[in-house]
Amino acid sequence: MLKKTIKWMTNNLLLKLLAVMFAAILWLAVVNIDDPKTTRTFTTTVTVENTDYLTEIGKYYEIVNNSNTVTFKVSGKRSYLERMSNVDFKAIADLEMIENFNRVPIEITPQRYNGFVTVASKINYLELNVEDLVSKPFMISVQTEGNVMGRHAIGETSVSPTLLRVSGPASVVETVDKAVATVNVEGMSQDITDSVIPVLYDKDGNEIDSKDLSFNIQNVMVAVRILDTKEVTLNFQTTGTLQNGYEYLGIEYRPQTVTVKGMPAVLNTVNSITIPQEVLDLTDAVDNIEKEVDITSYLPSGVTLYDSRQAKISVVVKIEKHEKRKFKMPTANITAGNLNSRYDVKYLADTVEVELEGLSSELDALEASSLTGSIDVSGMLEGEHTVSLQLNLDSKFTLVKNTVVTVDIVPKGTGEGTDKKEEDAGENDSQKEDSEEGDSEKKDTGTGGISAPDSGAVKKPNA
Repeated sequence: MLKKTIKWMTNNLLLKLLAVMFAAILWLAVVNIDDPKTTRTFTTTVTVENTDYLTEIGKYYEIVNNSNTVTFKVSGKRSYLERMSNVDFKAIADLEMIENFNRVPIEITPQRYNGFVTVASKINYLELNVEDLVSKPFMISVQTEGNVMGRHAIGETSVSPTLLRVSGPASVVETVDKAVATVNVEGMSQDITDSVIPVLYDKDGNEIDSKDLSFNIQNVMVAVRILDTKEVTLNFQTTGTLQNGYEYLGIEYRPQTVTVKGMPAVLNTVNSITIPQEVLDLTDAVDNIEKEVDITSYLPSGVTLYDSRQAKISVVVKIEKHEKRKFKMPTANITAGNLNSRYDVKYLADTVEVELEGLSSELDALEASSLTGSIDVSGMLEGEHTVSLQLNLDSKFTLVKNTVVTVDIVPKGTGEGTDKKEEDAGENDSQKEDSEEGDSEKKDTGTGGISAPDSGAVKKPNA
Protein backbone atom coordinates (compact mmCIF):
# COMPACT_ATOMS: atom_id res chain seq x y z
CA MET A 1 0.00 0.00 0.00
CA LEU A 2 2.80 2.30 0.90
CA LYS A 3 4.57 1.53 -2.30
CA LYS A 4 1.48 2.35 -4.29
CA THR A 5 1.13 5.66 -2.55
CA ILE A 6 4.76 6.63 -3.15
CA LYS A 7 4.50 5.57 -6.72
CA TRP A 8 1.36 7.68 -7.15
CA MET A 9 3.01 10.72 -5.66
CA THR A 10 6.16 10.43 -7.72
CA ASN A 11 4.37 9.61 -10.88
CA ASN A 12 4.27 12.72 -13.09
CA LEU A 13 5.80 14.73 -10.25
CA LEU A 14 6.72 17.70 -12.39
CA LEU A 15 3.23 18.12 -13.65
CA LYS A 16 1.87 17.93 -10.15
CA LEU A 17 4.30 20.63 -8.90
CA LEU A 18 3.34 22.86 -11.79
CA ALA A 19 -0.33 22.39 -10.88
CA VAL A 20 0.30 23.36 -7.27
CA MET A 21 2.20 26.48 -8.30
CA PHE A 22 -0.54 27.46 -10.70
CA ALA A 23 -3.17 26.98 -8.03
CA ALA A 24 -1.20 29.21 -5.64
CA ILE A 25 -0.80 31.92 -8.21
CA LEU A 26 -4.48 31.67 -9.03
CA TRP A 27 -5.37 31.99 -5.28
CA LEU A 28 -3.16 35.06 -4.88
CA ALA A 29 -4.78 36.65 -7.89
CA VAL A 30 -8.24 35.97 -6.57
CA VAL A 31 -7.32 37.34 -3.11
CA ASN A 32 -5.82 40.56 -4.53
CA ILE A 33 -8.81 41.14 -6.66
CA ASP A 34 -11.24 40.57 -3.79
CA ASP A 35 -9.14 42.40 -0.92
CA PRO A 36 -6.91 44.99 -2.58
CA LYS A 37 -4.39 47.30 -0.82
CA THR A 38 -5.81 50.80 -0.29
CA THR A 39 -5.30 54.13 1.63
CA ARG A 40 -7.62 55.76 4.19
CA THR A 41 -7.55 59.05 6.16
CA PHE A 42 -7.86 59.14 9.97
CA THR A 43 -7.95 61.97 12.57
CA THR A 44 -6.97 61.67 16.21
CA THR A 45 -6.10 63.86 19.20
CA VAL A 46 -2.47 64.54 20.02
CA THR A 47 -1.20 63.51 23.43
CA VAL A 48 1.48 65.83 24.83
CA GLU A 49 4.20 64.17 26.88
CA ASN A 50 6.92 65.57 29.16
CA THR A 51 4.96 68.76 29.78
CA ASP A 52 7.28 69.63 32.69
CA TYR A 53 10.19 70.03 30.32
CA LEU A 54 9.29 73.61 29.35
CA THR A 55 8.11 74.52 32.84
CA GLU A 56 11.41 73.48 34.33
CA ILE A 57 13.27 75.89 32.08
CA GLY A 58 10.89 78.76 32.89
CA LYS A 59 8.73 78.54 29.82
CA TYR A 60 5.01 78.43 29.24
CA TYR A 61 3.44 76.93 26.13
CA GLU A 62 0.09 77.23 24.43
CA ILE A 63 -1.11 75.04 21.55
CA VAL A 64 -2.12 77.16 18.57
CA ASN A 65 -3.90 76.72 15.24
CA ASN A 66 -5.91 73.77 16.59
CA SER A 67 -2.88 71.60 16.03
CA ASN A 68 -3.78 69.36 18.99
CA THR A 69 -5.64 67.19 16.47
CA VAL A 70 -3.86 65.59 13.53
CA THR A 71 -5.13 64.13 10.27
CA PHE A 72 -3.05 61.48 8.50
CA LYS A 73 -3.20 58.75 5.86
CA VAL A 74 -2.84 55.01 6.45
CA SER A 75 -2.33 52.34 3.75
CA GLY A 76 -3.00 48.58 3.95
CA LYS A 77 -5.42 45.87 3.02
CA ARG A 78 -8.92 47.07 2.75
CA SER A 79 -10.11 44.36 5.08
CA TYR A 80 -7.85 45.74 7.86
CA LEU A 81 -8.49 49.39 7.24
CA GLU A 82 -12.24 48.88 7.27
CA ARG A 83 -12.02 47.42 10.74
CA MET A 84 -9.99 50.40 12.08
CA SER A 85 -11.21 53.78 13.49
CA ASN A 86 -9.62 56.99 14.82
CA VAL A 87 -9.19 55.52 18.28
CA ASP A 88 -6.95 52.78 16.89
CA PHE A 89 -4.14 55.30 16.47
CA LYS A 90 -2.04 57.13 19.00
CA ALA A 91 -0.45 60.51 18.24
CA ILE A 92 2.27 61.66 20.66
CA ALA A 93 4.12 64.98 20.81
CA ASP A 94 7.12 64.84 23.13
CA LEU A 95 8.00 68.35 24.32
CA GLU A 96 11.62 67.31 24.77
CA MET A 97 11.72 67.10 20.95
CA ILE A 98 10.60 70.74 20.50
CA GLU A 99 12.09 72.57 17.53
CA ASN A 100 12.84 76.32 17.56
CA PHE A 101 10.55 76.67 20.57
CA ASN A 102 7.53 76.74 18.29
CA ARG A 103 6.75 73.17 17.10
CA VAL A 104 7.00 69.54 18.13
CA PRO A 105 6.97 66.56 15.69
CA ILE A 106 4.07 64.16 16.12
CA GLU A 107 4.66 60.42 16.14
CA ILE A 108 1.66 58.37 15.00
CA THR A 109 1.45 54.63 15.65
CA PRO A 110 -1.43 52.19 15.01
CA GLN A 111 -2.68 50.33 18.07
CA ARG A 112 -4.09 47.44 15.96
CA TYR A 113 -2.78 45.54 12.93
CA ASN A 114 0.57 47.21 13.36
CA GLY A 115 2.23 44.82 10.93
CA PHE A 116 -0.48 45.09 8.29
CA VAL A 117 -1.03 48.82 7.94
CA THR A 118 1.39 51.66 7.35
CA VAL A 119 1.07 55.34 8.40
CA ALA A 120 2.15 57.82 5.75
CA SER A 121 5.68 59.12 6.28
CA LYS A 122 4.65 62.78 6.21
CA ILE A 123 5.77 64.56 9.41
CA ASN A 124 3.02 66.38 11.29
CA TYR A 125 3.75 69.04 13.94
CA LEU A 126 2.14 70.28 17.11
CA GLU A 127 2.37 74.09 16.85
CA LEU A 128 3.11 76.03 20.03
CA ASN A 129 3.30 79.58 21.26
CA VAL A 130 6.09 79.58 23.84
CA GLU A 131 6.80 82.48 26.19
CA ASP A 132 8.47 83.11 29.50
CA LEU A 133 6.79 81.75 32.61
CA VAL A 134 6.70 84.45 35.31
CA SER A 135 5.58 84.66 38.91
CA LYS A 136 4.52 87.91 40.54
CA PRO A 137 3.13 88.80 43.99
CA PHE A 138 0.09 91.06 44.47
CA MET A 139 -1.26 92.64 47.63
CA ILE A 140 -4.84 91.57 48.20
CA SER A 141 -7.29 94.42 48.73
CA VAL A 142 -10.72 94.05 50.31
CA GLN A 143 -13.87 95.22 48.57
CA THR A 144 -17.41 95.13 49.89
CA GLU A 145 -20.70 94.84 48.05
CA GLY A 146 -24.18 95.57 49.33
CA ASN A 147 -25.35 98.00 52.02
CA VAL A 148 -25.09 97.55 55.77
CA MET A 149 -28.06 98.16 58.04
CA GLY A 150 -29.19 101.79 58.49
CA ARG A 151 -27.17 104.05 60.83
CA HIS A 152 -24.20 101.70 60.44
CA ALA A 153 -21.07 101.95 58.34
CA ILE A 154 -18.16 99.82 57.19
CA GLY A 155 -15.07 100.21 59.33
CA GLU A 156 -11.67 98.59 59.06
CA THR A 157 -11.20 95.59 56.78
CA SER A 158 -8.45 92.99 56.85
CA VAL A 159 -7.44 89.96 54.83
CA SER A 160 -5.26 86.98 55.64
CA PRO A 161 -2.94 86.14 54.03
CA THR A 162 -2.28 89.52 52.49
CA LEU A 163 -0.18 88.41 49.51
CA LEU A 164 -1.22 86.41 46.43
CA ARG A 165 1.47 85.02 44.13
CA VAL A 166 0.32 84.64 40.54
CA SER A 167 2.23 82.42 38.10
CA GLY A 168 1.67 82.01 34.40
CA PRO A 169 2.58 83.33 30.96
CA ALA A 170 4.18 86.77 31.02
CA SER A 171 1.61 88.15 28.56
CA VAL A 172 -1.18 87.38 31.01
CA VAL A 173 0.52 88.11 34.32
CA GLU A 174 1.65 91.52 33.10
CA THR A 175 -1.98 92.56 32.58
CA VAL A 176 -2.83 92.00 36.25
CA ASP A 177 -3.27 95.27 38.11
CA LYS A 178 -4.73 94.12 41.42
CA ALA A 179 -6.09 91.19 43.37
CA VAL A 180 -9.39 91.79 45.13
CA ALA A 181 -11.27 89.80 47.75
CA THR A 182 -14.95 90.83 47.71
CA VAL A 183 -17.31 90.19 50.62
CA ASN A 184 -21.07 90.80 50.77
CA VAL A 185 -22.22 93.02 53.69
CA GLU A 186 -25.89 93.43 52.74
CA GLY A 187 -28.00 94.13 55.85
CA MET A 188 -25.11 93.53 58.25
CA SER A 189 -24.99 95.27 61.65
CA GLN A 190 -22.21 93.26 63.31
CA ASP A 191 -18.61 92.40 62.44
CA ILE A 192 -18.27 89.61 59.88
CA THR A 193 -15.60 87.14 58.73
CA ASP A 194 -15.83 85.19 55.47
CA SER A 195 -13.75 82.93 53.22
CA VAL A 196 -13.30 84.49 49.77
CA ILE A 197 -11.66 83.54 46.47
CA PRO A 198 -9.48 86.45 45.21
CA VAL A 199 -10.23 87.77 41.74
CA LEU A 200 -7.73 89.45 39.42
CA TYR A 201 -8.47 92.71 37.56
CA ASP A 202 -6.62 94.70 34.93
CA LYS A 203 -6.03 98.47 35.12
CA ASP A 204 -9.41 99.13 33.45
CA GLY A 205 -11.26 97.15 36.09
CA ASN A 206 -11.97 94.17 33.86
CA GLU A 207 -11.79 90.71 35.39
CA ILE A 208 -8.91 88.60 34.08
CA ASP A 209 -9.48 85.01 32.95
CA SER A 210 -7.28 82.90 35.22
CA LYS A 211 -7.48 79.58 33.35
CA ASP A 212 -3.80 79.82 32.36
CA LEU A 213 -2.68 81.05 35.77
CA SER A 214 -1.85 79.33 39.03
CA PHE A 215 -1.91 80.72 42.58
CA ASN A 216 -0.07 79.90 45.77
CA ILE A 217 -3.40 80.05 47.66
CA GLN A 218 -7.00 79.56 46.60
CA ASN A 219 -8.98 81.19 49.43
CA VAL A 220 -8.38 84.03 51.89
CA MET A 221 -10.14 85.05 55.10
CA VAL A 222 -11.68 88.53 55.08
CA ALA A 223 -12.79 90.38 58.23
CA VAL A 224 -15.02 93.49 58.13
CA ARG A 225 -15.81 95.69 61.13
CA ILE A 226 -19.29 97.26 61.24
CA LEU A 227 -19.44 100.67 63.02
CA ASP A 228 -22.13 103.09 64.21
CA THR A 229 -22.59 106.55 62.64
CA LYS A 230 -23.39 110.01 64.04
CA GLU A 231 -23.88 113.51 62.66
CA VAL A 232 -21.74 116.16 64.40
CA THR A 233 -21.21 119.91 64.04
CA LEU A 234 -18.01 121.78 63.21
CA ASN A 235 -16.42 124.38 65.46
CA PHE A 236 -13.97 126.73 63.74
CA GLN A 237 -11.78 128.98 65.88
CA THR A 238 -9.68 131.96 64.81
CA THR A 239 -6.54 133.74 65.97
CA GLY A 240 -4.73 136.97 65.14
CA THR A 241 -5.56 140.67 65.27
CA LEU A 242 -6.97 142.66 62.39
CA GLN A 243 -5.60 146.02 61.35
CA ASN A 244 -7.36 149.10 62.66
CA GLY A 245 -10.44 149.88 60.66
CA TYR A 246 -11.33 146.24 59.86
CA GLU A 247 -13.84 143.99 61.58
CA TYR A 248 -14.28 140.23 61.81
CA LEU A 249 -17.91 139.39 60.99
CA GLY A 250 -17.91 135.62 61.37
CA ILE A 251 -17.31 132.37 59.50
CA GLU A 252 -19.33 130.72 56.77
CA TYR A 253 -18.60 127.10 55.83
CA ARG A 254 -20.12 124.20 53.95
CA PRO A 255 -21.07 121.58 54.93
CA GLN A 256 -21.97 122.70 58.44
CA THR A 257 -22.23 119.16 59.76
CA VAL A 258 -20.48 115.91 58.87
CA THR A 259 -21.25 112.27 59.54
CA VAL A 260 -18.63 110.27 61.39
CA LYS A 261 -18.33 106.60 62.23
CA GLY A 262 -16.81 104.71 65.12
CA MET A 263 -17.49 102.37 67.99
CA PRO A 264 -20.60 103.31 70.04
CA ALA A 265 -18.58 104.01 73.19
CA VAL A 266 -16.42 106.52 71.30
CA LEU A 267 -19.24 108.23 69.39
CA ASN A 268 -21.14 108.87 72.62
CA THR A 269 -18.39 111.29 73.68
CA VAL A 270 -18.26 113.22 70.38
CA ASN A 271 -20.74 116.01 69.57
CA SER A 272 -18.58 118.36 67.51
CA ILE A 273 -15.23 118.60 65.77
CA THR A 274 -13.04 121.55 66.76
CA ILE A 275 -10.67 123.00 64.20
CA PRO A 276 -7.85 124.77 66.07
CA GLN A 277 -7.41 128.52 65.82
CA GLU A 278 -4.05 128.43 64.06
CA VAL A 279 -5.82 127.13 60.96
CA LEU A 280 -7.58 130.48 60.49
CA ASP A 281 -5.11 133.30 61.26
CA LEU A 282 -6.63 136.76 60.77
CA THR A 283 -3.41 138.72 61.32
CA ASP A 284 -3.25 141.75 58.95
CA ALA A 285 -6.12 140.44 56.80
CA VAL A 286 -7.82 143.19 54.80
CA ASP A 287 -10.33 141.05 52.89
CA ASN A 288 -12.32 137.84 53.22
CA ILE A 289 -10.21 134.75 53.82
CA GLU A 290 -11.26 131.83 51.64
CA LYS A 291 -9.66 128.43 52.05
CA GLU A 292 -10.36 124.72 51.96
CA VAL A 293 -9.71 122.99 55.28
CA ASP A 294 -9.11 119.25 55.49
CA ILE A 295 -10.61 118.21 58.82
CA THR A 296 -9.32 114.63 58.73
CA SER A 297 -6.40 115.30 61.08
CA TYR A 298 -8.70 116.99 63.62
CA LEU A 299 -11.00 114.01 64.14
CA PRO A 300 -10.95 112.50 67.64
CA SER A 301 -9.14 109.22 68.11
CA GLY A 302 -11.23 106.25 67.04
CA VAL A 303 -13.44 108.38 64.75
CA THR A 304 -13.34 108.60 60.95
CA LEU A 305 -15.53 110.23 58.34
CA TYR A 306 -18.43 108.19 56.99
CA ASP A 307 -17.94 109.82 53.58
CA SER A 308 -14.37 110.80 52.73
CA ARG A 309 -15.74 113.44 50.35
CA GLN A 310 -16.72 115.49 53.42
CA ALA A 311 -13.08 115.80 54.49
CA LYS A 312 -12.54 119.15 52.78
CA ILE A 313 -14.62 122.02 54.10
CA SER A 314 -14.97 125.28 52.15
CA VAL A 315 -14.49 128.12 54.64
CA VAL A 316 -15.00 131.86 54.22
CA VAL A 317 -13.91 134.19 57.03
CA LYS A 318 -15.92 137.39 56.60
CA ILE A 319 -13.86 140.58 57.08
CA GLU A 320 -15.13 144.05 56.28
CA LYS A 321 -13.47 147.42 56.30
CA HIS A 322 -15.02 150.13 58.48
CA GLU A 323 -16.45 153.30 56.98
CA LYS A 324 -16.50 156.78 58.52
CA ARG A 325 -19.64 158.85 58.39
CA LYS A 326 -20.78 162.17 59.90
CA PHE A 327 -24.12 162.62 61.66
CA LYS A 328 -25.97 165.74 62.85
CA MET A 329 -26.87 164.78 66.40
CA PRO A 330 -29.66 166.86 68.00
CA THR A 331 -28.37 168.72 71.06
CA ALA A 332 -31.76 168.00 72.60
CA ASN A 333 -30.48 164.43 73.06
CA ILE A 334 -27.61 165.59 75.28
CA THR A 335 -27.92 165.34 79.04
CA ALA A 336 -25.96 167.77 81.26
CA GLY A 337 -24.57 166.26 84.42
CA ASN A 338 -23.37 167.81 87.70
CA LEU A 339 -25.02 171.17 86.96
CA ASN A 340 -25.14 173.65 89.84
CA SER A 341 -28.74 174.00 91.04
CA ARG A 342 -28.58 177.79 90.51
CA TYR A 343 -28.08 177.47 86.77
CA ASP A 344 -29.62 176.18 83.62
CA VAL A 345 -27.87 175.01 80.44
CA LYS A 346 -28.60 176.40 77.01
CA TYR A 347 -27.13 174.89 73.80
CA LEU A 348 -26.00 177.39 71.23
CA ALA A 349 -26.85 175.08 68.28
CA ASP A 350 -29.69 172.68 67.52
CA THR A 351 -27.24 169.95 66.38
CA VAL A 352 -23.68 168.93 66.86
CA GLU A 353 -21.66 167.06 64.23
CA VAL A 354 -20.23 163.72 65.27
CA GLU A 355 -18.12 161.39 63.10
CA LEU A 356 -18.59 157.66 63.64
CA GLU A 357 -16.80 154.59 62.34
CA GLY A 358 -18.46 151.25 61.74
CA LEU A 359 -19.72 148.77 59.17
CA SER A 360 -21.44 150.22 56.15
CA SER A 361 -24.60 148.22 56.78
CA GLU A 362 -24.74 149.35 60.41
CA LEU A 363 -24.12 152.99 59.54
CA ASP A 364 -26.89 152.83 56.94
CA ALA A 365 -29.33 151.71 59.63
CA LEU A 366 -28.30 154.37 62.15
CA GLU A 367 -30.52 157.45 62.55
CA ALA A 368 -28.96 160.67 63.84
CA SER A 369 -32.03 161.25 66.00
CA SER A 370 -31.31 158.04 67.89
CA LEU A 371 -27.92 159.22 69.09
CA THR A 372 -27.66 160.29 72.73
CA GLY A 373 -24.89 161.61 74.88
CA SER A 374 -23.94 163.57 77.98
CA ILE A 375 -21.71 166.43 79.12
CA ASP A 376 -20.12 167.11 82.49
CA VAL A 377 -20.59 170.74 83.61
CA SER A 378 -19.44 170.30 87.18
CA GLY A 379 -17.95 173.54 88.67
CA MET A 380 -18.97 175.64 85.66
CA LEU A 381 -20.22 179.21 86.34
CA GLU A 382 -22.33 181.53 84.28
CA GLY A 383 -21.15 182.04 80.72
CA GLU A 384 -20.28 180.08 77.55
CA HIS A 385 -18.26 176.93 77.84
CA THR A 386 -16.88 174.31 75.41
CA VAL A 387 -17.46 170.83 76.83
CA SER A 388 -16.42 167.34 75.63
CA LEU A 389 -19.36 165.25 74.50
CA GLN A 390 -19.60 161.66 75.74
CA LEU A 391 -21.69 159.65 73.28
CA ASN A 392 -23.73 156.64 74.36
CA LEU A 393 -22.60 154.37 71.49
CA ASP A 394 -23.40 150.81 70.70
CA SER A 395 -20.33 148.57 70.55
CA LYS A 396 -20.82 148.40 66.78
CA PHE A 397 -19.62 152.01 66.47
CA THR A 398 -16.62 154.04 67.53
CA LEU A 399 -16.14 157.80 67.72
CA VAL A 400 -13.54 158.90 65.18
CA LYS A 401 -12.44 161.96 67.19
CA ASN A 402 -13.47 163.76 70.34
CA THR A 403 -16.49 165.97 69.83
CA VAL A 404 -17.18 169.18 71.77
CA VAL A 405 -20.34 171.13 72.25
CA THR A 406 -20.71 174.84 73.25
CA VAL A 407 -23.15 175.62 76.02
CA ASP A 408 -24.25 178.74 77.86
CA ILE A 409 -24.62 178.50 81.63
CA VAL A 410 -27.36 180.92 82.67
CA PRO A 411 -29.04 181.72 85.98
CA LYS A 412 -32.01 179.53 86.63
CA GLY A 413 -35.21 181.03 85.38
CA THR A 414 -33.68 182.93 82.46
CA GLY A 415 -33.81 179.98 80.02
CA GLU A 416 -34.68 176.30 79.59
CA GLY A 417 -31.85 174.03 80.73
CA THR A 418 -30.83 170.61 81.74
CA ASP A 419 -32.78 170.64 85.00
CA LYS A 420 -35.89 171.68 83.11
CA LYS A 421 -35.30 168.92 80.60
CA GLU A 422 -34.79 166.29 83.26
CA GLU A 423 -38.01 167.34 84.98
CA ASP A 424 -39.84 166.82 81.71
CA ALA A 425 -39.02 163.09 82.04
CA GLY A 426 -41.21 162.77 85.15
CA GLU A 427 -44.70 161.38 85.42
CA ASN A 428 -46.38 164.83 85.15
CA ASP A 429 -44.79 165.77 81.81
CA SER A 430 -47.95 167.14 80.28
CA GLN A 431 -48.77 169.41 83.21
CA LYS A 432 -45.25 170.82 83.36
CA GLU A 433 -45.24 171.44 79.62
CA ASP A 434 -48.46 173.48 79.91
CA SER A 435 -46.96 175.55 82.72
CA GLU A 436 -43.73 176.11 80.79
CA GLU A 437 -45.64 177.21 77.73
CA GLY A 438 -47.46 179.80 79.85
CA ASP A 439 -44.21 181.13 81.30
CA SER A 440 -42.71 181.27 77.85
CA GLU A 441 -45.59 183.31 76.54
CA LYS A 442 -45.18 185.77 79.38
CA LYS A 443 -41.48 186.13 78.68
CA ASP A 444 -42.04 186.60 74.99
CA THR A 445 -44.63 189.28 75.71
CA GLY A 446 -42.83 191.02 78.50
CA THR A 447 -39.14 190.81 77.67
CA GLY A 448 -38.77 189.52 74.10
CA GLY A 449 -36.48 186.72 75.40
CA ILE A 450 -35.58 183.40 73.73
CA SER A 451 -38.02 180.50 74.03
CA ALA A 452 -36.51 177.04 74.74
CA PRO A 453 -38.03 173.85 73.29
CA ASP A 454 -39.33 171.06 75.49
CA SER A 455 -36.31 168.93 74.78
CA GLY A 456 -33.89 171.41 76.26
CA ALA A 457 -32.49 172.66 72.93
CA VAL A 458 -32.33 176.43 72.48
CA LYS A 459 -34.08 177.87 69.44
CA LYS A 460 -33.25 181.25 67.91
CA PRO A 461 -35.91 184.01 68.31
CA ASN A 462 -38.06 184.92 65.38
CA ALA A 463 -36.85 187.89 63.37
